[in-house]
This record gives sequence, C-alpha cells and structure tokens, in this order.
Amino acid sequence: MMRYMLYQPNNFVIIFIHKMILTMKNLKTQLSILYLLLLVNLTKADLFIDLEIISSNNHSFIIQLSDIKYDTECLLLNQRGEILYKENIASTDVFQRSIDLAKLPDGTYNIRIEDDYKIVTTALTKRKGKVISLNENKNIAFKPQIMLKDTQLNVSLLALNDEKLAISIIDEEQNVISEKKLSGSINLGQSFDLSQLNSGYYTVQLSANGKIYNKIISLK
Repeated sequence: MMRYMLYQPNNFVIIFIHKMILTMKNLKTQLSILYLLLLVNLTKADLFIDLEIISSNNHSFIIQLSDIKYDTECLLLNQRGEILYKENIASTDVFQRSIDLAKLPDGTYNIRIEDDYKIVTTALTKRKGKVISLNENKNIAFKPQIMLKDTQLNVSLLALNDEKLAISIIDEEQNVISEKKLSGSINLGQSFDLSQLNSGYYTVQLSANGKIYNKIISLK
C-alpha cells in the first residue's frame, strides 16, 4: 500500500512566510500613503503622530508627543467615552504632560490624539495603583481630505481600517448637488467636476469613522 505523507512546514518556513506577508502589507500601506500624499499635497509628517506613554510606579503616567506641526487635541477617556482630561496643544517640538489617575478606579482608559489629518488612539490600564501601556498597540484613523483646484474637487481617505466614506456636496440652500459612497479599498477617492455649478459657497460633507466633517469651498 502506498502511503502519502502530508507536508508540514517547519517553524523557519512559517516565520519566513509570515514575514513576507507582513512585508507585502507594509508595502501596500506605504504605497497607499504615497498616493494620499500626492493627491492632497501633504507631507509625510502630516500623517503621523509620535506618541509615547511613559508609565511610572505610582498612579501617574506621562504623555509625550514629538514634532507637533499642527494644533492638536489630547484627550483621556474612560471606557464609556467620557472625557476625563482635555488639552489643546500648539505646534511644538516636544510636548510632555503628567497625568495622575489616583482618584480614578482601576480599569482601562484611552488616550486620543487628534489633529486635522488623523486620530491616534492607544489604551492604558490602571491596576493596583500602577499604570501600564502597550505603546506598540496604537490605532490610527485618517480623516477624509479635500483639494479644490479651480473647479476640480478631489476627495480622498486613507482607509487602513476598512472605513467607508460618504460624500455629499450641498449648496447654500441646503440642496444636495451630488452624493457618492465609497468603500472596499485602502485608497478611497473621488473627483468631482464642478464647472457647471454657479459661483458661491458649497459644503462638502464627509462621513467616515462615525463622524461627519463639513468643509466649505468657494467657487468663483
């Protein structure tokens, strides 16, 4: 009787394949970021926030941000989404803020850093008086961006978390001129030819990440 043996890859092969998959995913993400940079005329620094949570042995921790180029909002939230601390940060090279959780119960809390281009969220846990944070576990969600050149409107979203993007163009009388829903790609983008519209102000309403962003454009 002929016996067939199933091939079982060794650990080296499994690790190699895993690294190849991660490399391909990282390359796809990098190409997507490059596409977004070209589309809306941003720099790479616009897309990243250097956030580090420095834990201590007592009830406190330090939020450290580096190379802040835009007005940035820093929030501490509980699991119900209630804001426990909020601070607006102006452009600066380095920002540090020590926060004491002594009066708060043990549990999980979220730090959210937000500017005009992105939202970075990381979790930390208070347990037995000590604050623990896994800095590598950060979630970044990009905000939809627009660029208007003459009468050509470009809308884009870098959807790393499979976000959906809904676009509406609304005139001054609140009439919806155009609508579009996008999904299913890392790069969500749509161009609109506004040459047939009358001069005036229009609202570009963008819905993504459970939020609605209203951006005003002017056609001459």
